[in-house]
Amino acid sequence: MKILFACSECSPFAASGGLADVAGSLPAALQKEGAECRVIMPLYGSIGLQWRANMTFLTSFGVPLSWRVAHCGVFTMQYGGVQYYFLDNEQYFKREGGIYGYFDEAERFAFFSKAVLETLTHIDCEPDVIHCNDWQTALIPVYLNVFYREVPKL
Repeated sequence: MKILFACSECSPFAASGGLADVAGSLPAALQKEGAECRVIMPLYGSIGLQWRANMTFLTSFGVPLSWRVAHCGVFTMQYGGVQYYFLDNEQYFKREGGIYGYFDEAERFAFFSKAVLETLTHIDCEPDVIHCNDWQTALIPVYLNVFYREVPKL
């Protein structure tokens, strides 16, 4: 089974609590049991250079979002036997301070949810399950049904 974990935080890259702990350990544990797991998360400005130095740029594209198209870059790296994807949009994710607590949280994570699905049309990843974690990824199933139902790969 191929599982894509969509999460707003993941240890050791960016963490504020228990979600990061689970997102950082569950994919590796399931992979040991035979599942093929990958993780996708935002590329926050606070993700350190020690991680960024190991990332490889894959692609960039526009994400249709309301009345405009927002940039999304995709970086990847292997860590602990798991493939990670980091979605880059400096307007939403390159911010000083913590990873949460901004006036535009709903817009930031609406973008992230749409960008996760758009990413799947640009990379070699066809998950059987998209594991959505917490409210930040809650729009993924909605967007999948409304905007991406006819996309053969999804």
